[in-house]
Amino acid sequence: MIPVELITMAGGAAMGGLFKFMDKAQENKQKQNEMMMQMMKAKTEEADASSERATKAADAAAARVGSDPFAKMTRRIFVLSMIGLGAWAMMGGLFGLDIVVPIEKETGFNFLGLIDTTGTTTEFVRLDNAIVHFEWLKTSILAAGAFYLGKS
Repeated sequence: MIPVELITMAGGAAMGGLFKFMDKAQENKQKQNEMMMQMMKAKTEEADASSERATKAADAAAARVGSDPFAKMTRRIFVLSMIGLGAWAMMGGLFGLDIVVPIEKETGFNFLGLIDTTGTTTEFVRLDNAIVHFEWLKTSILAAGAFYLGKS
């Protein structure tokens, strides 16, 4: 039979080893949590710095606008001319205005690259009482509107 003292010593050693293992796991978990906290703190500081840079850039852009009356009048004339062109192009057909549109046509033929008589000609087609939509006009009106709405 094994003496009680030996069983007690073996049990104590096993429990000491188990507690040492648990203590080491807790230390590792604590170090991991500290590293996660430092990483989160670094990310937060980086986001704050990025937000501060964005705010400074927006403030600098607002400061560049200035209060020059010539620049303001130039922008207003530009926007009003774009709106006027849009009204003329899109509503001209309602007032009996004929619109002339350039159309490029390719003429001739190409036979295996040996005989090439192709050419491009521009024909002007008259559209009676038509409403025409120009892509450049839509883009410029949207840009001007976005500029003025962005400033308000």
